[in-house]
Amino acid sequence: MAMSRTRLTAVTALVIVGLAACVTISRYATGGVDVGGSPGTSRWEVTLTARGESMPGKPFRVELSNPPSFRRQHVYDESYESEELSAHEGRAAAAKDRPDRKTTLKPTANPMAGAGAQPFVVTQRFRCTLGAFHPNDAMKSGDRLDNKLNPEKDHTLAATARIECNHPDILDLARELASGQATKQDQLRAFLEHVRGLRFRDTDGSGSALDCYMKGGDASGRARLLVALCRAREIPARVVTAINLHDDAPPAIHRWAEAWIQDSDAGRWLPADPTFGHYGHRNWPQTYLVVRLDDEPLVRGPGADPKVTVLAEPLVDRAAADDPPMRAFWRAISFASLPPAEQHLVRFVLVMPLAALVVGFFRVVVGTKTFGVFTPALLGLIFRDTRALPWGLGIFAGTVVVGWVFRKVLDRYSLLMIPRTAILLTMVCVFLLTVVILTARAGVHITGYVALFPLVILTHMVERFWTVEVEDGTWSAFKTLMGTVFVAVAVALAVGPEAVSRWFFRFPETLMVVVAVTLLLGRYTGYRLTELYRFQDVIELQAAKAPHVGNGTAEAAPAKTAEVPALPAAAPVGGKT
Repeated sequence: MAMSRTRLTAVTALVIVGLAACVTISRYATGGVDVGGSPGTSRWEVTLTARGESMPGKPFRVELSNPPSFRRQHVYDESYESEELSAHEGRAAAAKDRPDRKTTLKPTANPMAGAGAQPFVVTQRFRCTLGAFHPNDAMKSGDRLDNKLNPEKDHTLAATARIECNHPDILDLARELASGQATKQDQLRAFLEHVRGLRFRDTDGSGSALDCYMKGGDASGRARLLVALCRAREIPARVVTAINLHDDAPPAIHRWAEAWIQDSDAGRWLPADPTFGHYGHRNWPQTYLVVRLDDEPLVRGPGADPKVTVLAEPLVDRAAADDPPMRAFWRAISFASLPPAEQHLVRFVLVMPLAALVVGFFRVVVGTKTFGVFTPALLGLIFRDTRALPWGLGIFAGTVVVGWVFRKVLDRYSLLMIPRTAILLTMVCVFLLTVVILTARAGVHITGYVALFPLVILTHMVERFWTVEVEDGTWSAFKTLMGTVFVAVAVALAVGPEAVSRWFFRFPETLMVVVAVTLLLGRYTGYRLTELYRFQDVIELQAAKAPHVGNGTAEAAPAKTAEVPALPAAAPVGGKT
């Protein structure tokens, strides 16, 4: 006897889940979990080349900054090369928990009296891992960089040549911005928003805090101004110098500020970037390699500081010679061995099937009407940052309204579909550009969100909205729109937690479980929840017409009853909704 389709579907789903479980157990048993690195991490080889000249006939030395291992970065395999310089004899290595770790180099031969300026070249190399969520033992000493404060020793309250925290103009500005702010952290936020709104002016990293206040400045000037404002209000603060390592852009030196916030018994260093608007540790970019925790240059030398060139290359994870075959196999197929940009794309793609499953559940079981399957799924993936959800919903609603209005205007011209869609896309782009300008003036950072927004999907949805309005009326179109937004929010809540994408990244075989659940969902032929509510009156009439059973005897129903319409059959799965 042939197996029924429902039983065949159930058996197939069970087999798929079993295969997924076998893969996961095998991964654990053979050491294949996180074999290519932890999710979200990246490994780099960084090369810093410094070129300079010595003072004529005078001894000199060159100091190289050694990046610390702390927070979510681990630095190892440090080395240097130079034909003109060598390590200072008797040099004591700087403590690993100091912000000014450095290597001191001196000429291999003493300069002769009367000799001219001698050029020198020194190359520093090291490897680093960024974004590590579980610091290793080498990073424990560096953690003290975040757990201690000594303003007199660290000079986190002192004025410097480029951080003029005692200047009257800086003092007046700090006093004005801090008025009405209850806590030190509120003052820091007020300082951050003010500095972000200043004009950008490229000073090649040499601008001071006062220059930035008067004329505007770049990332270095803004960081110094933010530090000066904090120090003017007796908030310990420091400049952080880092290298931005990104696989699709050359490495660049960047600076931001950190303030010591005593919001607990221990206190903590709280980062604030007045250039890009990042604030706090939770969502701080994992592409920054911290080099110094002060405002000093990366390399110090005689006279003018040497010119520094930074090169960075991502390291590809390769199997070790003594790796077992299965471990080498897991390493070869691990997503963690990909460059950071590809990892981000993979994490986005891996949760798309889960988003589609959530949409399918609401369409098949709940009965929510949406504009297709991919539209709410993609919108939910864009909305997955719940803190940006209000902005996402606002931009979504505004885009639909703008597209709907212009669609009505264009309908008077009876244009062909492709030119009409192109004009709608242009109007959507103009609207989003306007939103970017207005939010930037208001100090709200949403450019990353807008850059990811699926413009083509939105434009297509405007067309779908118009089609539904013509066929079923305006109210039906708006109900479908609200259903799309509701399902998109549900998708965002389902795929939004970091633990979800991290689990799929570490165990991609979970997609097999998603396929199995989707198979079972595809065989659902019962009533949708909205249909039970829709036909509630019919169900109550049928219940009233049914004979009452009591004491083993059935009571006859009333002789005359109204004709009760039959409850319609459930709509087939995949049918028109």
